[in-house]
Parts: sequence; structure tokens; C-alpha cells
Amino acid sequence: MTARKARGNVTVTYNSNAITAYLDSADLEATIDQLETTNLASTAAESTAGDPSWSISVSGMWDNAIDAILAPDAVTPGTKRTAVVTYVGSTGTVTYTWTANAEIANYKISAKVGDKISWSGELALSGAPNRAAA
Repeated sequence: MTARKARGNVTVTYNSNAITAYLDSADLEATIDQLETTNLASTAAESTAGDPSWSISVSGMWDNAIDAILAPDAVTPGTKRTAVVTYVGSTGTVTYTWTANAEIANYKISAKVGDKISWSGELALSGAPNRAAA
């Protein structure tokens, strides 16, 4: 198996807007809590998998165009949109879609002397994705 570079092989859309050109990072994460199930008859700690919590952490170079896409939803929490992330592999493409189940969270614009203006945030995702492989 050959390693895949991220550049050119990852796309992200939010509310039907392609935001890939404003990203230098897009991390898809499924966090699965472990539920404690140890009881008095147990011989060691026991647990079982809980429900996954999905998110896409995003960051990149700030521009008023990306701000126009994300900021209106960041200032009105609870606005649910569609988010899609696609990864192109050596033998196919995998697409994860949350239809009307993505919100902007932790939106941040950073400006430092001698550096570019950057932004970061999270697409907080509700429910399981629709996963398609082609």
C-alpha cells in the first residue's frame, strides 16, 4: 500500500459550499465513550462501547469568503446544515455525509504579527453519517 498525500485528495463542503480551498487541515473524528459495566462479580474493570460522537475539525487561511459561509451560522447556534467530507484513496473514494445535521462550533479567527490571518473551528455532527464508497 502506498501512502496518500492529503493535498488534492480531500474535499469538504458545508451547506453546499465547497470550503476545501480555505482549509489546510480537516480531521474527521468519531469519539466513542466507554461505558463502565464493572460489577461486584467482575474480576477486573469491564466496559462496553457507547455511542459515537462525530466531528470534523477544520482550519486554514482566513478570508472574508470563508467567513461569509461559516460566521452567520456560528453567531446563530443551532443552525443545522449538510456537511460532506470525501477522501480519495488509491483504489476508490469514501464519502461521509451528514444531511441537515452539522453545526459550526468553536469558530475562531487568529491574527498574529508576522503571520497570516488564520481560522479554525469544528463541524459538530449529529447522528451517524451516510458512508458511501466508490
